[in-house]
Amino acid sequence: MKKQLSVVAMLALLTIGASADQGDMYAGLENYGLSAKYDVTDKITAQAVVGVWGYNSLTAMTGRALYKFKKQDHLDFYGYGDITSWTWKDSYYGDETVIGFGAGAGAEYDIRGIDPDFIPLYLNLDLGLQVASFDHYGGFSGLGLGVGVHYKF
Repeated sequence: MKKQLSVVAMLALLTIGASADQGDMYAGLENYGLSAKYDVTDKITAQAVVGVWGYNSLTAMTGRALYKFKKQDHLDFYGYGDITSWTWKDSYYGDETVIGFGAGAGAEYDIRGIDPDFIPLYLNLDLGLQVASFDHYGGFSGLGLGVGVHYKF
């Protein structure tokens, strides 16, 4: 049921973004799942990531806000904050869902900087801190490296 809700949430985000009068919409892959991004302004981007692969017992749905603070030709530098719904499934303790938080910084590169005739494909790399606390499984925190690729519509 949670996976169906995740797909519905992703489709809703894509529909809202596609029907908006301004801003740019992106779709692609980010770390552990499918990603959709929408440029709310020239500085702020909203992103949703629905985890579709990874650990069988751990799934995640993430909402991120990115702030682009420096732009150079085909390269953007950004900071971000995120909220993630983590679900851990276990036959002994049962399912547990908690909210985690994260923050970090990264860079996004437009491949058209190499070849202007190429499709609008963007690569991103970021480093951030994630924190979550489960009742039965302990908590976790740590630095994470994020990698993504997105197509701009």
